[in-house]
Amino acid sequence: MIRIGRTIKRLRIDRDISQQDLAAAADLTPSFLSLVENDRRQPSLLVIRRLAKALDVSEEVLIWEAVELPDNLADKDRRLCEMAKLIVRRLYESEYASPSADAK
Repeated sequence: MIRIGRTIKRLRIDRDISQQDLAAAADLTPSFLSLVENDRRQPSLLVIRRLAKALDVSEEVLIWEAVELPDNLADKDRRLCEMAKLIVRRLYESEYASPSADAK
């Protein structure tokens, strides 16, 4: 299952950004952002793109972080999936942090 709202909220709180400030940065209303963060509305790809930019993460990382692994997943498979998430996050973080990323 993908819980993008929960992930957006976690990233916002981790970055110490208010809901109002994130909504303004993503050109959304605070009430709509609240609905998204509480998984009561699913954001469009355009909204995901705006939120990712406002949170300073790539869209890919935002979506990948939102994937929740099933409870009944074997430990070995869970570790593999968590490692894949970490690799994706680090790959895109290094891509965004590199000076050549702006030239692309």
